[in-house]
Amino acid sequence: MIEIKWTASGRPYQLGELRPGHHQYVDRLYQFAYVPEELSGCPHVMTFGDDKMLPEDEPCFSLEVSRPCGVYVLYPDKQPYLPQWLTDWERVRMNVTRMDSQFMNLKGYFSLYKKNFPAGEIILYGNSPKAMLAEDWYVETLGNNYCMYTAAVHEK
Repeated sequence: MIEIKWTASGRPYQLGELRPGHHQYVDRLYQFAYVPEELSGCPHVMTFGDDKMLPEDEPCFSLEVSRPCGVYVLYPDKQPYLPQWLTDWERVRMNVTRMDSQFMNLKGYFSLYKKNFPAGEIILYGNSPKAMLAEDWYVETLGNNYCMYTAAVHEK
């Protein structure tokens, strides 16, 4: 069993499925185009695209899992910096794309970062690296043209 316990923004994240044609976010119409076969159908945490400005060192949301699992963070390739909390996660050799993907701007291309967890609470942190939040243009535009991450859970 997987349950979203809380979100920092107070917005109701939802559980969906990581599968082509399914939505990535609660507040956007973006749909997945390519999902690696080994993760297709996994429970997917649909975050809110508007939560992308939360700093990397602040909790973003938590999950409660009843069994050991692997959590995969779908982090946007376009972002020039990786949040500090993701640096000890394994970058796996898989990617996910969305139907809005454009080769020129990498919007809609997501690298997968994996970490294994025991049963219990899992806390994931903010999307925006401090280096990006130090850029006036990024803050003033509320991260326009950048994306929030989402997560998938692969139960063992």
